[in-house]
Amino acid sequence: MLGDIGLIIAEIQKMQQDLKNKTIEISEGEGAFKIIINAHQEVLEVKIDPAILSPEHREELQKIVSVAFNRATSESKQIFRDEISKITGGMNFPGIPGLL
Repeated sequence: MLGDIGLIIAEIQKMQQDLKNKTIEISEGEGAFKIIINAHQEVLEVKIDPAILSPEHREELQKIVSVAFNRATSESKQIFRDEISKITGGMNFPGIPGLL
C-alpha cells in the first residue's frame, strides 16, 4: 500500500511539471483582451487591444480582464483535477503539498 502511495506521489510530481507546458488561452471583449496561462496558473502572456485603453473604456477593460482571468484560472484548475483523477482513479488526497 505504501508503495502505491509513493508511486502516486511520484506520478503527481511528474504531472505537475508537465502541467507547466499545458496552456489555456482566453479571449474576452470580442478579442480586446487575451490572456494565456499555464495549468500552474502562471500568466504567460497578456494582450490588450490599444483601442480599449482609452479612459472611457476603463470600466469595460476592468470587467473584461476580471472575466478572462477567472475563466482562465477555472479552466486551469479543471485541467489539474482531470489529470489528478487519471492518476489517482478519483481518490482524494487532501494535504499533499503542491496540490491546488
